[in-house]
Amino acid sequence: MWKIRDLKKKARGTFKRNYIGIVITCFIAAVVMGSFTNPLKEVRTIKDTYFDQLNGTVLFAENHNSDMSNTEVVDNFLGKSGEESERAQHWTRGVLSVFAKNTEGAGNFVYGVLNSINQIVFNDRVSAGVTIAIGSLIYLLIAILFAKVLLIGLYRYLLEIRVYTGTRISRILFPWSIKKALHIAWVMFVRSVYSLLWCLTIVGGFIKIYSYKLVPMIIAENPELSAKEAIKLSEDMMKGYKWRAFLIDLSFIGWDILNILTLQILGVFFLEPYKRMTTVELYMTLREKAKERDIENADRLCDKLLESEVTSGIYPINEYFITVPKGKKWIQEDYERDYGLSSLILIFFTFAMIGWLWEVLLFLFTRGEFINRGTSHGPWLPIYGVGGTVVLIVLKKFRNKPWLTFLLSMVLCGVIEYFTSLILEKVQGMRWWDYSGYFMNFQGRICLEGLVVFALGGCAAVYLIAPSLDHLFCKIPMKIKKIICVVLVVLFVADMAYSAFVPNIGEGITDNDVARIEIKKSDVLIASDFLLI
Repeated sequence: MWKIRDLKKKARGTFKRNYIGIVITCFIAAVVMGSFTNPLKEVRTIKDTYFDQLNGTVLFAENHNSDMSNTEVVDNFLGKSGEESERAQHWTRGVLSVFAKNTEGAGNFVYGVLNSINQIVFNDRVSAGVTIAIGSLIYLLIAILFAKVLLIGLYRYLLEIRVYTGTRISRILFPWSIKKALHIAWVMFVRSVYSLLWCLTIVGGFIKIYSYKLVPMIIAENPELSAKEAIKLSEDMMKGYKWRAFLIDLSFIGWDILNILTLQILGVFFLEPYKRMTTVELYMTLREKAKERDIENADRLCDKLLESEVTSGIYPINEYFITVPKGKKWIQEDYERDYGLSSLILIFFTFAMIGWLWEVLLFLFTRGEFINRGTSHGPWLPIYGVGGTVVLIVLKKFRNKPWLTFLLSMVLCGVIEYFTSLILEKVQGMRWWDYSGYFMNFQGRICLEGLVVFALGGCAAVYLIAPSLDHLFCKIPMKIKKIICVVLVVLFVADMAYSAFVPNIGEGITDNDVARIEIKKSDVLIASDFLLI
């Protein structure tokens, strides 16, 4: 008979060998599951925001005939004033400002987003009750489709690192990498339903908690098992061992008390990872016993690679008994190609013209007027061309890392936009754009909203647009392509020289009060003052 002491000793050994990786993965799982696995708590929090719990008076009923929006009613109930209200009042322009104000008002990201959509799309006509219902459904779906699935990824990581000390933290995404996330979500949902129903019997619920304890590890080893098979296998494996499993949990009571005294810090850096590893050791021990007892479906626990001796390598994925499907190649063009000078010139003008067309159409639809945007008189906005070509040239060696390309695009484009604004103001004595009032703006010259758009555009340019354009431009005979480049450059230089003395100014171009985003209760006007050069 195995001893609890030996089990925990093995768990501590694995934990000690792989301390940092285990702590990080357990922390990630704890944050995600702690945030999304209790939607009823979130409903209660938001409900308390909308309803006066002291006297049971529904605030929305009291303000039904008033002109206050849902967010204003919440702010009134919370007594938001002083510095907090003053800070929110500064966020008056831009889509991100709307989301930021609503998130701060609701005290919750999901409900803040829902209220923002309510204001922008439905003119604040959706009631608080509907918002609460939709938000609760979103939390429940996230808990089912992501949080519980991530738990399986965590146990897969712990099962592998128990043997393979080189296991990467990314293995926590195991359910998605093998394309089994939806099936795993269903298994965990069925397990939760079974547990909930048994909890109605009180004593039965306590027993079944331990009967179903091994389901996550079973699915982490063999995600092809059905919910019924996994639950039945866990029940059979735990027969005769539920009391000992309870004693294992009870043996941590001293640590639990110490965790409380350390304000949960001990739990993050030691206790929770220790408990998880002990559970994994319990599973591996009972897994061996199940095979010895030849219980039904024990042969389905067939990942023999998890039984190997401890090694410094990584789990040999190509030997996994489930074939890992190859991901679809979404980007067909070769985005790591080199661009010739003629192609870069044509790409520059293409981006500049697309930017000009975008801003002209934006004002045409929002104001019903044709406005030639930018400092120049031609059909181009150079900042779009400069931003696109600079990202292509400067970030070439980072193209195989999309996330880094995104971040560096924000930095590069932010620098370009900031200094362009500064130089124009010093030379021409006026501003062509002003982001004052936008969420997270700097001196009104750049703002987070604009930088995010720039970064998305930069990624689109690197991975999709530029490769496709270059493929198209390569079909043009070189002689004709050179003529096109020379003509465009001459026209552009002439336009820039003329615009230096006679800049393009006027209403909708240099008037900062025109291009803005205002969110009102009965009227939503969405315009833009991005990238006006």
